[in-house]
Amino acid sequence: GDANDRFSEDALRMMRAVRIAAELGFLIEEKTFNAIKKNATLINRIAKERVKEELFKILASPNPYEGMLIFRNAGLMEQILPELEKCFGVQQKSPQRHHIYDVGTHLLFSLKNCKSEDPVVRFATLIHDIGKPQTYKKLTSGDITIYNHEVVGTKIASNIANRLRFTKKEKDKLITLLRR
Repeated sequence: GDANDRFSEDALRMMRAVRIAAELGFLIEEKTFNAIKKNATLINRIAKERVKEELFKILASPNPYEGMLIFRNAGLMEQILPELEKCFGVQQKSPQRHHIYDVGTHLLFSLKNCKSEDPVVRFATLIHDIGKPQTYKKLTSGDITIYNHEVVGTKIASNIANRLRFTKKEKDKLITLLRR
């Protein structure tokens, strides 16, 4: 059967394809990529522990930035990390700030520059501003405020850790890193 059949049989193969691309520094072949896009919602059938395991392997790979880019473009981020997907298109530009990227792009670049190889540290780096979309306000002056985004971000991180069945140790480490 074609890629569509294979993915509906075992949806975890979609994440594995992304992970292998990230490990080898390859792009996913177009037909396969389109099949992932078409079947992305099927990832929700997979046990969260297995999804987390593949996510951590993408993060621990030599190309975590490219891996997460493929993960997002293939429609998997929206399914597995909707809170992170929401960060894209949230502008941080304003007269008082010098961010030129939206929050999501900034987070991907932060991951790209993360020196640690630990997937939990890399994940913390990837979501360190995840509270911004929810706390974002544009004032009449044109200024943008994002008060308390750290507090909101920690709460979101906690929800993600629970949903993806992080171990207690992984969750504690994640929250500690985000509170810094």
